[in-house]
Amino acid sequence: MGRDCFLVMSIISPTLTNFLFIMFAVTIATLTDLGFLWFREFYLESSRVIQFPIECSLPWMLVDSVIESQDAGLLESILMPFDIYNDSAQHALVVLKQRFLYDEIEAEVDLCFDQLVVKLSETIFTYYKSWAASELLDPSFIFALDNGEKYSIQPIRFNALLKMTRVKLLGRTIDLRSLIAERMNKLFRENLEFLFDRFESQDLCAIVELEKLVDILRHSHELLSKDLSMDSFSLILNEMQENISLVSFSSRLASQVWAEMQNDFLPNFILCNTTQRFVRSSKVSLVPVQKPSVPYAKPIFYCGSQDLNTAHQSFARLHSGFFGIPHMFSIVRLLGVRSLPWLIRALLDSISSKITTLEPMISGLQEALPKSIGLLPFDGGVAGCQRMVKEQLNWGSKSELKAEVLHGIKEIGSVIYWMGLLDIVLREVDTTHFMQIAPWLGLIPGADGQIFHSQDGDSPIVSLFKSATAAITSDPKCSNRAYFNTISKQAEAADMLYRANMNTRSVLEYSLAFTSAALDKYCSKWSATPKTGFIDITTSKDFYRVFSGLQFGYLEESVHTPSHNHEVLGDSVAWGGCTIIYLLGQQLHFELFDFSYQLLNVAEVEIASIAQTIKHANNVQGWENLLEAMKKARRLNNHVFSMLKARCPLEDKTACAIKQSGAPLHRIKFENTVSAFETLPQKGA
Repeated sequence: MGRDCFLVMSIISPTLTNFLFIMFAVTIATLTDLGFLWFREFYLESSRVIQFPIECSLPWMLVDSVIESQDAGLLESILMPFDIYNDSAQHALVVLKQRFLYDEIEAEVDLCFDQLVVKLSETIFTYYKSWAASELLDPSFIFALDNGEKYSIQPIRFNALLKMTRVKLLGRTIDLRSLIAERMNKLFRENLEFLFDRFESQDLCAIVELEKLVDILRHSHELLSKDLSMDSFSLILNEMQENISLVSFSSRLASQVWAEMQNDFLPNFILCNTTQRFVRSSKVSLVPVQKPSVPYAKPIFYCGSQDLNTAHQSFARLHSGFFGIPHMFSIVRLLGVRSLPWLIRALLDSISSKITTLEPMISGLQEALPKSIGLLPFDGGVAGCQRMVKEQLNWGSKSELKAEVLHGIKEIGSVIYWMGLLDIVLREVDTTHFMQIAPWLGLIPGADGQIFHSQDGDSPIVSLFKSATAAITSDPKCSNRAYFNTISKQAEAADMLYRANMNTRSVLEYSLAFTSAALDKYCSKWSATPKTGFIDITTSKDFYRVFSGLQFGYLEESVHTPSHNHEVLGDSVAWGGCTIIYLLGQQLHFELFDFSYQLLNVAEVEIASIAQTIKHANNVQGWENLLEAMKKARRLNNHVFSMLKARCPLEDKTACAIKQSGAPLHRIKFENTVSAFETLPQKGA
């Protein structure tokens, strides 16, 4: 009997084994089938709606929970809930055989997967943005804090997700890596668009904050590019600046900087020569500026997290109240060598245009001056000399014209000083560039600023590539000798290119030469030639007389309304007026015959008698304030003239000195040299 059972079992064992295997497979499939979690027809019927919103879908609820929690362990398995859709679609087609259910599942999957790509991309973008902002934060700032660890970013592994190129979903194969890369390219462009819109809603002082945010975004791109293939950041930046064309030099940022300078900076900012800074005038803006409202954006478009946003904004606020050297560095780095020359030319053209605008106004002030103005007598004292100057300067009915001329001269001075700051920055950048390339070119700076060659013949970089090429091409196994010969030729071309870029010119000297050429058209009107051949003491039609009168009235008003005029005009008036005087060859005339200078000379002689004759303390204080203001103005004028003489010596271009006999040497017409001034305005144009 037992033998028979054994035989029966041996006969049916294959069938039983197959049966058990099938049952096991069915059991496993049943246990792992999560499609029932999606089917909700009973609830749809009871609620009488066509479809639940996506927020009520269990798979999406699981995915959204993982993204919001940002659990590093769960993020790597974020696609597992989508297997519910695969199971439910299989059940709808195979078991229920209902096509409309599958269509409903497919529509929901499309929506959920799109939402997944969007939210996952934003999460990855936020992480890398916070990482970059944390690395670019000043280490000394973190070291000084007790809770500096809150600015550190915990590592999250997105590598596995960024490597997924074959995701199976409803029988399709989806390249998740490509979708995330496409979304990232869009996010970087949107972020740059927001940064530019934000800058356009602020003044020029926000250029430092813009550069910092762009640097954070650039560093985020560098970190993310290690795990994901995206468009280059330079391409994205040029595209958002509308600077893709090879013949386009005025980028969106350069145009905005120029618009800010033209509409807000030059009219409403004043210069403090001591601090080398421009600050906004505390008085009512002379030119009202209409700016768009600050755009709203999520924290990810700033620095990633609220703590990092607060930290970086605290640094940005340090540079928001003035414009100086840090802002100039930001402009140079953001505009680059492509757009910066366009901005310089636009500013120089504004000087030429402003001089043309001021010409009829200055002519109107010249007509109001008397035909002859003599030296102030010492016997009249300070009070008598001041009264005499007021009688000679009969500009009482032309107060508005005086104000317009002063503001025009102030804007010219602001541009000149702005060019001086730019020149300082560019010289530092050029010095850094020279230090980087000098060893490769075999250059050694001398004690007198001269540059010497460390060796004769080829430079070190050319010699290096030539020797390497010779060694490689001499090997019989070298199959591509032409390729290495090309590298050697490229080294020679690089050597020539870098040597040519070392011969840079001064932006300030170019600006002064440009201004001098622009003044040539009005030289005959603003600088009269004396008929006797000697200095005409009584000449009253020259520009220096007009500026001297404007300066005298400006200083006198500053005594009656302390700091009012200075808070409106600042030190730019002195820079503009002294620059025009110097370039017209009237510096010595101005220093000899300026009204305030003559008044100071009288005060030095009469100081003892003035102290005895003036009885009222208020009057004494008033004279002291006026004389002190004139002394400050003289010191500033001397500083400007010293700088102009050092940076733009007229001995080489024009002769404007006075001989010991008293005979002046007037301006000599000179041809602009092509190397330095080939784009200067033509004389007589």
